[in-house]
Amino acid sequence: MKITFICVGGIKSAYVKDGVNEYMKRIRRYAPVDAVETRETVSSLKMPRADLLRDEGERIVKKIKACRGRGYLVALDERGASFSSSGFAEFIGRLMSGGKSGISFVVGGAYGLHEDVIGLCDTTLSLSAMTLPHELARLVLAEQVYRAFTILKGTPYSH
Repeated sequence: MKITFICVGGIKSAYVKDGVNEYMKRIRRYAPVDAVETRETVSSLKMPRADLLRDEGERIVKKIKACRGRGYLVALDERGASFSSSGFAEFIGRLMSGGKSGISFVVGGAYGLHEDVIGLCDTTLSLSAMTLPHELARLVLAEQVYRAFTILKGTPYSH
């Protein structure tokens, strides 16, 4: 099963980039993984949030269409389903045993995802009831995907 992270914007903070790279390397022990990035729209006070989300959404949709053969699409959204780490592992395990070729996680920019993008996805996932900067959301997501694989495989990472 291939894991793909479709993300708005690159990672600017070195410590976050190092963490994401570390977890991507660890995930590769269990499954092929890659990250696909699209340009973040530069916001201004004159640009309505809806226009910014629409602009980013159009680029995300192109990336999703390019990755669509990779199976199940999960949008990160504050209104999405919440899981414990073991529940998230069970979710991934069900997708794996259901024959999905992969999972693509869609991570929006600073203002989230446009409704059209969310509508294309099979489900939505909330990482926390708290608001996370999108760079940290990528790091938390990568760590939780790695943790899910260690839970599924019974390797000594998750307690």
